[in-house]
Amino acid sequence: MLIVSAIVVPFAVTAKTRLMIANSEVEQERLALLAEGLGNVVASTLTGGSGGQKFPLDSTPTSCRSGEFSFTVRVQDHSGLIDLNAADDSLLELGFAALGFGQQASAELAKAAIRFRDSAKLFAGLPWSRSAVGPPEDKQAPFESVSELQEFSALASIQLQTLNGVFTVNSKRGTISAGRAPSRLRAALASGPSASVVQTSADASAYTVDVAARRDGSGIAGETGFIIEKSPTGAAFSRVARSPAAEAGALPPAAGTADCEMLFGTEAAQILRGWSS
Repeated sequence: MLIVSAIVVPFAVTAKTRLMIANSEVEQERLALLAEGLGNVVASTLTGGSGGQKFPLDSTPTSCRSGEFSFTVRVQDHSGLIDLNAADDSLLELGFAALGFGQQASAELAKAAIRFRDSAKLFAGLPWSRSAVGPPEDKQAPFESVSELQEFSALASIQLQTLNGVFTVNSKRGTISAGRAPSRLRAALASGPSASVVQTSADASAYTVDVAARRDGSGIAGETGFIIEKSPTGAAFSRVARSPAAEAGALPPAAGTADCEMLFGTEAAQILRGWSS
């Protein structure tokens, strides 16, 4: 019996462990699908014009509860971020200052960003001066993604999530709405006024949406996040990129708790109640 036990017990323990892992994976997948659906609800609300009445648009998270489940939503209006292709050197400098760089380094990075995106000298055949803080080679074309900033030697170690909390390529504006800037950027804007900073919020055309779903008593969470652009012809939206925050699993629970019906609407709240029952 001892020999049989020595053979059987390890198999039993392994089977139990695999079952627990499988159950956790199934739970995470269910929560991720739920977060994905709620993300689409939030995106539709934002592009439909009523999002500003339900969600803070400056990356401040908000949450609600339904039964044993809690849901966290974070929205960033890209009019509150600095567009790498449209901003002038002074506004870019403020953005790099928000990342913690000093005045001189911020000015050098702003010039390097403009050189990186500018195609004027490419066609003129003029030489380019190299920058110690810039990339090994200038693209001489517009930024396609904020991630291209990580090609700059001074920015290579900064997390993409942090860079996306200051810059964008989706607003297509040379100004920034201070009232919709996230806290890190808002502090820099307050200390360095610029003609490109406006207090009123323009109609947004792009948002970052992050959603997390959690069950009480479980460390498992389902998350989704994406950048959306509003269709110019109506209230529809299209996803243009994944959110770095969702990929990093970095969306913490919000301190306050709102009403799920207020956040997601009556139909979605009814589905959540059925899910949690």
